[in-house]
Amino acid sequence: MGYSFNDWKEGVIPPKGWDAADCVADGWTRNDLERFMHATVERWSPEIAAGQAAGGHEGDLASSGGPNTDLPPARCSGDSSGTQKPDAAIGDLDDDEEATRSDDLNLTRDSGGRPILDPRDPMPSARALLAERYTVKGLRAMHHYRGTFWRWDGSRFRDADRDSVQAIIWKYLDNARKLVGKECEVLPYQPNRTAVENVAGAFKAVCNLPGHVETPTWLVDHKNAPDPLELLPVRNGLLHLPSGRLSSPTPAFFCLHASGVSFDPEAPEPKEWLRFLQMIWPDDVQAIEALQEVFGYFLSPDTSQQKIPLIIGPKRSGKGTIARVLTALLGQDSVTAPTLASLATNFGLAPLIGRTVAIIGDARLSGKADQSAIAERLLSISGEDSLTIDRKFEAAWTGRLGVRFVIMSNELPRLSDASGALASRFLVLTMSNSFYGREDRGLGNRLMFELPGILNWARAGYLRLRDRGYFVPPESALGAVEELEALGSPISAFVKERCKVAPGLRCAVDDMFAAWQDWCSDNGRKEPGTVQSFGRDLRAAVNGLAVTRPGSGLSRVRHYEGIDLAGFGSPGAPEDW
Repeated sequence: MGYSFNDWKEGVIPPKGWDAADCVADGWTRNDLERFMHATVERWSPEIAAGQAAGGHEGDLASSGGPNTDLPPARCSGDSSGTQKPDAAIGDLDDDEEATRSDDLNLTRDSGGRPILDPRDPMPSARALLAERYTVKGLRAMHHYRGTFWRWDGSRFRDADRDSVQAIIWKYLDNARKLVGKECEVLPYQPNRTAVENVAGAFKAVCNLPGHVETPTWLVDHKNAPDPLELLPVRNGLLHLPSGRLSSPTPAFFCLHASGVSFDPEAPEPKEWLRFLQMIWPDDVQAIEALQEVFGYFLSPDTSQQKIPLIIGPKRSGKGTIARVLTALLGQDSVTAPTLASLATNFGLAPLIGRTVAIIGDARLSGKADQSAIAERLLSISGEDSLTIDRKFEAAWTGRLGVRFVIMSNELPRLSDASGALASRFLVLTMSNSFYGREDRGLGNRLMFELPGILNWARAGYLRLRDRGYFVPPESALGAVEELEALGSPISAFVKERCKVAPGLRCAVDDMFAAWQDWCSDNGRKEPGTVQSFGRDLRAAVNGLAVTRPGSGLSRVRHYEGIDLAGFGSPGAPEDW
């Protein structure tokens, strides 16, 4: 029939013979029908009421008619104006357009279609806001996850700050109505701070996504759904990296990052990009392939490689161009750019939340920087450990960061780590050519036109890394790797140069420390430290090292077990002579 509840409210007379069956056919619920008949009996002509009392057909309204009324209507028919299509993307938080309404929410409305809410009960208001503004195809398009609101933007979820969420609640309640007095007079809601705070708290509850959920993930069961770690949201869909298949984006896939590049398997080869790489690393295929695999690794949210690419080169050697292309490929919202020193500060890790790549553009540190804290943070994050992160004016965030670091610098970083574990995390790429004074100012713009081709190039690196299972460091960087180890852990360099490590070996503690002092003198290290600090760092650098006092009597000498000085050895304990 096409006759809606709003039609009745506007005084349009229902067609002859229109009854309960027609209500159902037009999308009315049982609640709609009961409210309609109740209003008819109570407010319309006595003749209708008398007819109902006399047992007249409850749906036969042929002779009825009535004036417009302010009685709150129930759900309108599905084709009511102002409702977005189910597959429409949710707009920005400050967008005043109405979003998809949930068919399951029987919300009371006034004659203008505005919701009627109860200021004393914030939960229904929060559910109404979620259903009307943040529901797509029956799926939630807003989540409160680990202390932050995340809003679906049509391709992935983006963080929504507290002020923006409160602003939309203010606007939503300002447009709403409330019932006042025994007569249930319909009046403007007139929200105040308390009402908004109450609805905001309830909105967190109805949008809650448990903190133990790790992103990216499917929020609903999908048969034969691909592994979330194999998916990349791109401009034109959801890209399955191993197969190259595209599917439609959906809020069922909870993901916090997306590329702004369209995937085109037939995109032209990125000739400018490949020529640029050849200029940086002439005749060094290993370095180019390593960078290609780094780009491919960053396409996926996978962090299992636990590697930190470290690109070292002189000024104007191409590091900045690589960083800009990587950012454009992954999307600005996927990338953050902290400083190395900021990682040791109270709130320095907060910008890493929800990002997939952190590009550190300068590895130089002042003398005041806490090198040990920075090394600890790099190890924890690259090692996939969970962290509790302080945030300004917000609750602390706890979880595992999905960010991967890439460090670009003119010189090797000096980060104190006696164990040498951090040095082993770096994938070092070295550059030797500088284009200072002969820069190509138009290169960056030309490369932006090649992004679809660069995406295919990066995906080829992803597939190669996936098949092999690990990165292969280029031979051209082996010297830099050794220097990096020596800078971060001088003890490790000392052991490599002056010691041999094996079960059954033994060396007196004083002899080993004397050799360490000699090594420091030969290498220009002014502060060898104490015997105690040396022993602590040596045990961190050599796994399984033990300190013993072999022999008997009061003259027993402390020895390191499992290590000895190379070439000349230790005199050993007197009883062994």
